[in-house]
Amino acid sequence: MKKRLLILLSVLLFFAGIFGLRLPSKAVTTDEILQFAVTVNVSEDASLHMVYRIEWKVLDDEAYGPLEWMDIGVPNSHHTDIQARSETIDHIEDQGDSLAVYLDRSYYAGETVAVEFSMVQDYMYQIDKYTAGETVYTFTPAWFDGIDVDKLVIRWNAEKAGAWQPDCVNDGGYLTFESSLSAGERYTMSVTYPNDAFVFSEEKQEGRAAGGDSDISGDPTFPSHKSYVREFGELLGGLVVFVVSMGFFAAPVVFFVLFIRWITRGRGFGSSAATEKKITRTKIEYFANCPSCGAVRQEGKDSCPYCGRSMIKSKEIVEEKEIEHPEQYTKNGTYRYGSSPNTYIHVSVVNIPVRHSTSSRSSRSSGSSHRSSCASSCASSCACASSCACACACASSGRAGCSVKDFFRKSIHEGRVRIEKR
Repeated sequence: MKKRLLILLSVLLFFAGIFGLRLPSKAVTTDEILQFAVTVNVSEDASLHMVYRIEWKVLDDEAYGPLEWMDIGVPNSHHTDIQARSETIDHIEDQGDSLAVYLDRSYYAGETVAVEFSMVQDYMYQIDKYTAGETVYTFTPAWFDGIDVDKLVIRWNAEKAGAWQPDCVNDGGYLTFESSLSAGERYTMSVTYPNDAFVFSEEKQEGRAAGGDSDISGDPTFPSHKSYVREFGELLGGLVVFVVSMGFFAAPVVFFVLFIRWITRGRGFGSSAATEKKITRTKIEYFANCPSCGAVRQEGKDSCPYCGRSMIKSKEIVEEKEIEHPEQYTKNGTYRYGSSPNTYIHVSVVNIPVRHSTSSRSSRSSGSSHRSSCASSCASSCACASSCACACACASSGRAGCSVKDFFRKSIHEGRVRIEKR
C-alpha cells in the first residue's frame, strides 16, 4: 500500500513540475446588475417595440480595467430603428444577435451606470404553436454568465393578450414579470394572442429566416456578408487555440485519473449521479362565473377578486395517456386544454437525481440496457420553450483590457453599423 502511495505521489509531482499545474483561483466578481428591465409593446404588424434599461454597478476595476462597453444579447438579428435613449451611451454597434453599447466614459469600482436604448424586433412569434387559432410570443431576455441580476423586470403590454406564463401582475395595462437571476441563470416568459389580434405572417415566424438572413442582407442596418465571414474566421481561429490549450493542460489530468483507476484496479470513484425528467400534468377546470357572487372569472386568477371564493371547479392529476396531444404539454407552465375556455393543463417538470452504483455499471456492461433522460438540442443552451430557433441571446460585460476583449480582438467590432446617441 505504501509503495502505491509513493508511486502516486511521484507521478503527481512529475506532472506538476512539467506542466505547471496549479489549483484554479476563485473568479473575481467584477460587476453586478442592479436592475435589468425590458418594456415591450406589440405593434399592429406584430413586431415588438422594445425598450431596454440596465443599471450596471462596477465592483472591481483592477482585474479587467474600468467598464467602457457592454455586449447585450438580443433575441435575433431581425431588428431595426436602434435608438440610444440615455446620455450615458456614446454609440451602439449592431452585431446581429447582440448590441455593443459603448459608454460615454470609463466607469470605475463603486460607480453605477444606467443605460437605456430601444429597437423594433421582429420574427418573435409562432402561429398555432400550442392551439389552433392562437399565436405565441416566447421571450428569454439576455442573461449574464458571470454576473448576478438583482432584479429582472419584463413589462409586456396586455392589450389583446389571451393568456401568458408564468404568473405575473397586471400593472397599469402591462403584464409585469419579475425575478432575480444568479450568474448564468435564464428566465423565459410567453404571451398568447388570438390569430386575428395583429397582422401575423407565416413568413415572419420565429426562426423562419434563421439560416442566413437572406431577406435582410441588403438592409444597411445589418452587418455585411464580408463582416460575417471575417468574424467567423477570427472566432474559428480563437476556438482552435482555446481547444489546443485546454488539451495541453487537460492531458496530465486525464492521465492522472486513469493512473488512479489503474492503481485501484478499476474500482473507480464510487457511484455516479444522473437525472431523469418527471412530468406532472394537472387538469384544472374553472367556473365561468363565481358560484358565490356571479362575477366573471378573470384570466390567470384562481379566486374571485371580489368575494375571494375559489374559481376552481375541479383539479386532478392526469396521466399522459388520459389527455389529447400530450406532446404539447412537456414544458413548465399552464396551457389551455381542448375547446373549453375554462379548462387548462398545468405542467410541472422536475429533474429527479438518479444514482447508479458500481454494481449497476457492472450489470450494464454485462448486457443490461439503460435509458437516461438528457437535456439535448437547444433547450439546454437557450432555455427556450420552443424550437431550436430560440428567441434569446447571451450577454456579457465589455471591459477595457479584459481577456475576453483581447481574445476576440478589436477588429471584430469594425465594420459594424454605428448608431449614434440621440
